[in-house]
Amino acid sequence: MSGCDVCGFQLWTPVATLGVSQLSLYDDSRFPGRCILMLNDHHEELDELEEGLLLKFMKDIQLASKAIKVVTGSRRVNVAVLGNAVAHVHAHLIPRFPEQEPNPSQSPWNDTREKTLLQAEVKELLVQQLRDIVYQQLV
Repeated sequence: MSGCDVCGFQLWTPVATLGVSQLSLYDDSRFPGRCILMLNDHHEELDELEEGLLLKFMKDIQLASKAIKVVTGSRRVNVAVLGNAVAHVHAHLIPRFPEQEPNPSQSPWNDTREKTLLQAEVKELLVQQLRDIVYQQLV
């Protein structure tokens, strides 16, 4: 699955299938390892999810965040569930690198650096390493 048939939400670069969601790499060189985790089924709000599904989605967020930390060496992964632009439950998982960021206490959306794409070889390596770590955790 790379997108939602109901709302048309599309993932960037697919990484792995988790319990109830799909993990994809978001191509942003400012935050290498930044990902989006999309709930498989179309739902528009967290508060509308049945409790079991919500818990499974949170478990997927936890698993993906751990993988991002291992692969990138970041100490923290910001998790944002906004839904303002896309009405499909998904989470932004953003590794933070305070020593490299101009404003590490600010939100990633306030980062003043120019957003550029990752180099192809960096992107491929991140995808493979994330995939490997995620699947190791799922076993």
